[in-house]
Amino acid sequence: MITVSILEDNDLVQACDWCRPLVLNWDGDYISTTSIYSGGPMNNMKWVRVREVFGECWFGKPAIQLNKYIKYEFMRGDILIDHQLKSL
Repeated sequence: MITVSILEDNDLVQACDWCRPLVLNWDGDYISTTSIYSGGPMNNMKWVRVREVFGECWFGKPAIQLNKYIKYEFMRGDILIDHQLKSL
């Protein structure tokens, strides 16, 4: 069993935390990664380190500030490699 913490709006996001988008825009088409029935994430996106998505100026800020333009889900803890997006 793996124990992780899902960050809430007022939790401070660190560079080593994980994130994944809940909504994506691609070439003008709208791609939703949330369920049309419950509104919750469909959990089909891979996780990536916050430091690979956001700049240093965002580290230590509350999650709600990082979610101002694009909604992300943030998590802290160790996750399986299969759930991580491979870095280039």
